[in-house]
Amino acid sequence: MKIRKYLAADMKEGLIKIKKDLGPEAIILHSRRVRRRGLRGFFTPRQVEIIAGVDPLKKDQQTSGIMLKKVMAKEKEMSAMADELRLLKSTVSELSAVASTAEEEHRVPGIITKKKSSNYWRTYLEHHDLDPTLLQEIFVEAEEDAAVPGRMSHSRMAEILQEKAARKFKCTDGFSHRSQIFIGPTGVGKTTTLAKLAARSSYNDAEKVGLITIDHYRIGAIEQLRTYAEIMDLPLEVVMTPQDLFKVMVRLEDCNRVFIDTAGRSTGNREQLDDLIPYIDMLVPADIYLVISATTRRQDIGYIAERFKKLKYNRLIITKLDETTAYGAVLNGTYYTKMPLVYLTDGQRVPEDLIQASEIDLAKLLWRTG
Repeated sequence: MKIRKYLAADMKEGLIKIKKDLGPEAIILHSRRVRRRGLRGFFTPRQVEIIAGVDPLKKDQQTSGIMLKKVMAKEKEMSAMADELRLLKSTVSELSAVASTAEEEHRVPGIITKKKSSNYWRTYLEHHDLDPTLLQEIFVEAEEDAAVPGRMSHSRMAEILQEKAARKFKCTDGFSHRSQIFIGPTGVGKTTTLAKLAARSSYNDAEKVGLITIDHYRIGAIEQLRTYAEIMDLPLEVVMTPQDLFKVMVRLEDCNRVFIDTAGRSTGNREQLDDLIPYIDMLVPADIYLVISATTRRQDIGYIAERFKKLKYNRLIITKLDETTAYGAVLNGTYYTKMPLVYLTDGQRVPEDLIQASEIDLAKLLWRTG
């Protein structure tokens, strides 16, 4: 590992030097405040001494990994396109059959058999990647209300399905505890979501807010949250160990609400997840949000829900609604985690692009077209 020592006026200046010298993958190994050498040091402010390092071999491996991920992403994209074409072909075939039957029987426009309407909406909802078992439950319950003589319009069948889907959602609102912890896989938007909630708590609710980051693996992550903290004029503490966390919580004891950011964890890496357990144990009782992107496939949501269970999450946030046209993740998330959905996000703006789940008709998201 390449290790270097830096002196700077403050942590921000030091991080800039380290990032410029060693790159964004550098890791902070140790930091402390020291005086300058010589007599002059007694009359000048203390400096920050930072020891940082970077593993060149790991960096090369990461570069290779990035290239491999790009290739795999391309293959995944091609596979997704093939799936989309098959779904489109199936949908067109289904609609053609409905239209043909309607023409033969001279039906009133928009009125078809309940079976045809049910099949139409099942195909439509399958496109939203809903869990098959959950989807079947919704349709079984809908059949009870649809068991009336005669034919049924698409719109009425949609209303019945929305009513049944709405019963599957679990929602809650507001804060239950002082500590607000954000966990989840990499790249789901935990830091940005934390900033949105911290801003609302500080400005809208007039609460005294403190920020903590446990994400000391990447220098860029600290800088991102530090930027938000400076803009909102909120205190930020960087925690390196569970023991440090206790001291930091004491320093922030006058804060009504403390928001804690964690590093994104690889769902398949058991050691990374285990590293967070001592921090979580130090903070409970707390509101612990599992953050999942709306672009996540249902199979992966189930995997994430199971692997992160050891971190004792008790709430759910779905992000990046603006990056998808299939909203099954919203319902799949509550179905797999068995936890209430609290917030959704649909953009990067802080604090605007944040939606409280209890304030919208979540079931209608499944009928949203963009």
